[in-house]
Amino acid sequence: MGTIDDEKTDGALLERLGDWADHEAWSAFVGRHDRQVRRVVGSYRLGAEASEEVYQAIWIELANRMRGYRYDPSKRFRAWLDRLCRSRAVDHWRRREAERARAGGEPPPTPTGLEAPSPPDDDDPTRQALLRRAERIQEAVKARVDARTWEVFWRIAVDDAPVAEAAEAAGISYAAAFAAQKRVRRMLREEAGRGEAAAIEADAGASP
Repeated sequence: MGTIDDEKTDGALLERLGDWADHEAWSAFVGRHDRQVRRVVGSYRLGAEASEEVYQAIWIELANRMRGYRYDPSKRFRAWLDRLCRSRAVDHWRRREAERARAGGEPPPTPTGLEAPSPPDDDDPTRQALLRRAERIQEAVKARVDARTWEVFWRIAVDDAPVAEAAEAAGISYAAAFAAQKRVRRMLREEAGRGEAAAIEADAGASP
C-alpha cells in the first residue's frame, strides 16, 4: 500500500516540469505545493518580508532543479521538498545572523526548526534536565565544527536524508559527507561521555 505522500505525488506531472513552456504543468505544480512551501518556511518565524524572500528563492531554485528532475516512486517527493525548504530557511537565518554580528547588532532569535523541543509545562524536572543537557552537548559540538559539517550531519541524522542527497546539497563528495556525519556523531558521544565523567566527579566530591 502506498503512503499518503505517494498518493498525493503526481509523477507524470513532475516529469512534465522539465519543459518550462508547459505552463499548465507548472501552474498545477505550484497549486499543489505552494501551501506546503509557505507552511514550512513560515514555521521558522523569520518575519513576513524574510519569509517571502525565502519563499521566492525556493521557487526560483525549483524552476532550475525540476528541469532535469526524474521521478522515482520509491522516494518521497514531499519529504524532499520539506527538507529543501527547511534548509533554505536555515541558510537565510544564518546569513542574517552573520550580518547582524558583523554590524554589532543583537543576534536574531533561533528559528523554530533549530530549537530543542520544549518539554510540556507539567513535565518532570528530570526530563527537563536531560533536555537541557542534550541541548548543551549539541551546542558544544556545533561550536567545534564548521557550518557545512553540522548541516550535513543534521540532514542525515535528524532529517533522515540519504547521504548522497546531503552530499549534493553541501557540494561535497559522498565519502566526505559520510565522514562528516560520522565525525559529528562521535564528537557528540565523546561530549556526552565527558559530561557523565564530570557529573560523577562532582558527586564524588560532594560525598561526605
